[in-house]
Amino acid sequence: MYKKQLQELAQRSCFNVPSYGCIREGPDHAPRFKATVNFNGETFESPAFCPTLRLAELAAAEVALNELLKRGPSSALAA
Repeated sequence: MYKKQLQELAQRSCFNVPSYGCIREGPDHAPRFKATVNFNGETFESPAFCPTLRLAELAAAEVALNELLKRGPSSALAA
């Protein structure tokens, strides 16, 4: 849900689509992931390690959306 909302915000605002990166740690049988998302030149990070890459990316997108919403529409969409 958060990844989709962040992508839609980028498309509405004519920004590049968000790009995700990840850090993986732990053994192969129990990896943990922490993700970052780059949106409009800013990088946002998931607050904790997650059991799957998908959850880590969702957490990073949630952090980005919450931060952008706190700033308000005009500053969140400033180029």
